Amino acid sequence: MSAELLTEAINAAVTLGWALAAWIAVLAAVATLAILGTAALLATAARALWRRRTRPSWACGRLRARIHAYTRTRRSQGRTAELDYREAA
Repeated sequence: MSAELLTEAINAAVTLGWALAAWIAVLAAVATLAILGTAALLATAARALWRRRTRPSWACGRLRARIHAYTRTRRSQGRTAELDYREAA
């Protein structure tokens, strides 16, 4: 009878060990994502402070300004009146 009890105890210990390993893996993944997210946020803030940005990022160069203007402006969708060309003589 003690052999069966010992076997059950070992089986329970192994099962609890695997459950503990799974929890450790999940918590490690969550902690890694939290640490990397915080590091990315701090790096972005430090970079902005280091460069002393007071303007938007597109205002820092001609190329970015052109890209910004090109992507943010649209042609008029409305119809305009027909042009009336008259000869000037």
